[in-house]
Amino acid sequence: MDVLIVEDEPLASERLTELITQCDESIRVRDTLDTIEDCVEFFAKGDPVDLVFLDIQLSDGISFEIFNRIEVDTPVVFTTAYDQYALQAFKLNSIDYLLKPIDPAELKAALQRFIRQQIRPVVDNRLLQQMHARLNPPYQSRFLVKSGNHYHSITQNEVAYFQADGKVAYLVTKEARRYVIDYTMERLEHDLLPPECFFRVNRSYIINIDIIQGIQNYANGRLKLTLQPAAEQDVIVSREKVTFFKAWLNT
Repeated sequence: MDVLIVEDEPLASERLTELITQCDESIRVRDTLDTIEDCVEFFAKGDPVDLVFLDIQLSDGISFEIFNRIEVDTPVVFTTAYDQYALQAFKLNSIDYLLKPIDPAELKAALQRFIRQQIRPVVDNRLLQQMHARLNPPYQSRFLVKSGNHYHSITQNEVAYFQADGKVAYLVTKEARRYVIDYTMERLEHDLLPPECFFRVNRSYIINIDIIQGIQNYANGRLKLTLQPAAEQDVIVSREKVTFFKAWLNT
């Protein structure tokens, strides 16, 4: 496997090369670059590598600019000392987002995640959508909720998230209004909500992609979300959901 390292700090580049080699001696570091200009030139040549380790803050700017200037199909592991770029990174070709100083165990996990994705069967998304449309009824566009003696019709677009509290499920709107609903989380997740808009991050929350304001690393390989409107408690992406959550943001 060939990888490209993009890092403007020589010591950090050397350390990352060393850590990669320690993970797998068969991995070859094809080249090390340190500027946006060098990256654009590299990808313009069409000399492919399998994976890119890309520092976000380079000497000549933020490396997201590379994706604005040239098409990059190669999977990327972003590396940075800052976590405020996580959401934008996940929307690109991101395999993972590693905070400096890079932890060897997290690097190894990122490489394993990349390998698993490469061997996963590739399925035509359009075919899947067509099959789903034939086998499933249309997604629910409105939810009838009750407040006192009054009923309200809440459109799907008005929903911020669904929350389970014991056996009771709630619908919370983008205006932070909260209503009890007569659906289980399983029914909502599998039958009623379009998967491109809603994701079940753990047993208690199904969230609308529109309300995600920030993402940061959390304990034990999980992710913590900042939502608007904010939930009553911390909303954590469970460890087993992290890979799928990143892929969902990357579609």
